[in-house]
Amino acid sequence: MKAKKNAQALSEEQFLKLYNPEDYIRPSVTTDLLILGINKDYSSLKVLLVKRNEHPYLDRWALPGGFIQNDETAYNAASRILQSKTHLRDVYLDQIYTFTKPDRDPRTRVMSIAYMSLVSEPDETSSDDEAWFNLKFTDQSIELSNKEKGIFISYTLKKESFQNGIVRYENFTAALAGKEGLAFDHIEIVIEGIKKLREQIFYGNQAFCLVEKTFTLPELQLVFELILNRPLYKKSFRDMVSEKIVQTGNEKKSKIAGGRKSKEYMMKEV
Repeated sequence: MKAKKNAQALSEEQFLKLYNPEDYIRPSVTTDLLILGINKDYSSLKVLLVKRNEHPYLDRWALPGGFIQNDETAYNAASRILQSKTHLRDVYLDQIYTFTKPDRDPRTRVMSIAYMSLVSEPDETSSDDEAWFNLKFTDQSIELSNKEKGIFISYTLKKESFQNGIVRYENFTAALAGKEGLAFDHIEIVIEGIKKLREQIFYGNQAFCLVEKTFTLPELQLVFELILNRPLYKKSFRDMVSEKIVQTGNEKKSKIAGGRKSKEYMMKEV
């Protein structure tokens, strides 16, 4: 079969031999991870942060991340980083969004493919450069705090509406309320991740990734409420999850502060 030629009368083989990638801008590509868990007493959502040990943003807290290698996909890179930080395999990992603002990294043009991971039993030990922070997300603010380290990071939020064709949707813009915030645009990754999680938990099984394999209904309901930042009616909640859960036949003491023994449940096998 005769080889097809382009307007310059080059075959594909000839074209590739002459192709020079330096003729085009080649942004660097990273992946950043929003790793979420729940405090043992179900009192708060928490997020894993790392302290940067190099410029830019030296000594600032950031989401775990790194550059994507030439021989791996973005998902493979995110999995590699997740395992190195949590030492866990086979945990929930899903892409949030691709962040491409031209000035998001002062070094050069860097785009980030961000992922979210949900961990049910995170290792709560911390070090000088890695720690879990309590996370509170309301319509007015985002707060990240670590009492042990005496660190409190706060942003005020402004809700704005955007039009995309005939579709109107809402988003948040964040303004730093303290001296130092997260590195780069990582607060935007946190916002987009929580927004996506809030949309997914009603039709997906993401909330089950944040509880132990067996759980009580008060524990599961509190996970929903922490993500949504609002209370849910007990009966409506139980009707909503009834087709996704099954009783184990045992009782379990709830880990919620002051919790009593309740019927033990687990997620139905799909």
